[in-house]
Amino acid sequence: MKDISIIVRIGATCIAFAVSTVLPAQQIALNNEPSGPATVSPASPPTTLVQPAPSAPAPTWESKVDRWLDLDTFTYAARYRTVFDDNGAHSFNQGQQRLIADGKFKFDQPGRYGIGFHLSSGRYFNWAYADFIGGGQSQFLANAEAKMTPLQLYYMNFLPAPNGFFNSGGGQLYLRQVFLTAEPVRGFEFQFGGIGINHGVNTEATSYDDDGYMTGERVTVRRPKQLWLSEVSYTRGFLGDLYTPNFFARGQTLSKSNYDQYLVRKDFGKRVSVSADYTWTAPSDVVPGFGYALKTMREAIFADVHQSKVFDTARFEAYQKLNGGVFAPGANNSLIRFSPTKGFALTVTRDIEKRFSVEAGVSDIDLSYGEYLGSSIAQAVVLGLAVNGDQYGLGKRYFVRPTIPLTKYASLTAVYGHLFDTNSTGGGLTVDIWNTQYLTAGFVIDAKKLLFHTPAAR
Repeated sequence: MKDISIIVRIGATCIAFAVSTVLPAQQIALNNEPSGPATVSPASPPTTLVQPAPSAPAPTWESKVDRWLDLDTFTYAARYRTVFDDNGAHSFNQGQQRLIADGKFKFDQPGRYGIGFHLSSGRYFNWAYADFIGGGQSQFLANAEAKMTPLQLYYMNFLPAPNGFFNSGGGQLYLRQVFLTAEPVRGFEFQFGGIGINHGVNTEATSYDDDGYMTGERVTVRRPKQLWLSEVSYTRGFLGDLYTPNFFARGQTLSKSNYDQYLVRKDFGKRVSVSADYTWTAPSDVVPGFGYALKTMREAIFADVHQSKVFDTARFEAYQKLNGGVFAPGANNSLIRFSPTKGFALTVTRDIEKRFSVEAGVSDIDLSYGEYLGSSIAQAVVLGLAVNGDQYGLGKRYFVRPTIPLTKYASLTAVYGHLFDTNSTGGGLTVDIWNTQYLTAGFVIDAKKLLFHTPAAR
């Protein structure tokens, strides 16, 4: 009996120790559960397919930080960029840096109410990188102006920053997005303020740049068990202010509206996701006769195809303008229209021997894509500016992005893109393309992984 008593005491001690260890861990896990169903976000291209090493134990202060802050992204990057335009000019030869912090300050522990934010460097709608060494676009603009008609040169006077389109110098940080977010019922989310753009499964190739912003409100429903669809969202607001990244400098646009989007997304398990959206937008121009509403359809499908043994993921995305391209000055100062007004991108990724990953693809973006964000004026003078990702730009091109992880916190990255359709014309117009050949190479440090060793800071 004495031996049995000893065994019982030892067993009770072990159980007490296990309970004291497991319960806090379970409590932390419950605190870190998302407030609603998981959201698949395949719209952003994966930077690397290499899985991080097992996480280290969390600092003792981490749970306190996570109570008030959900940190989605916190990165620092630096790169060298070299760009040639279609005149053969070396338009860019620069060193650049970028800092991005994205997340939410939580009013309640589950994070159903809070203030979302997106802090970034970069002075323009579609540039988060800021120059710290090297020169810019002077030769490109000089070559473009030399080919302009008198009417085109006249329109140059209306450009907001004719000599500063590509001037991204300086290391200032801007709160591009600040918005109130609320989820009073699980699966029903409301946002109001300076918000990002919902791409669905499309990427910045056929939608707007990932660094883009707008002001307004969004209602999102994620109740797949009741609706079958994984996401239904409606966005209304103002899309503009190309040169004003700071939300507090453009807050007055909360009372304006020139953008409506209806989007649906469906996830089929964890391997396939599709989306479609209809967008109505009226670009804000200052040149009479160039402002009109654009109606656009976008669709995309993303698939995990690693079992094919050829690629790991594949994405096809497309868009169609339902009411045509921008008018631009042609011969004898007449106005003619760009055509066709549709485009697509196809992207695949492959993880090679767990040592590095490669993303490659081809895109075809119509030459009037810049009209989406008040830069129809730039189209009027036939400059190849656009509001989609600057690494894609306009025209038919191929691109490749290798990523080599150095540690679980840092990676080497590069991008190379080349325009292969040299006949860059629209409706008889010759369009000056600023990024016919594009190469960047640098590194990215994931400060979130460096500071937060567990998924608690999401």
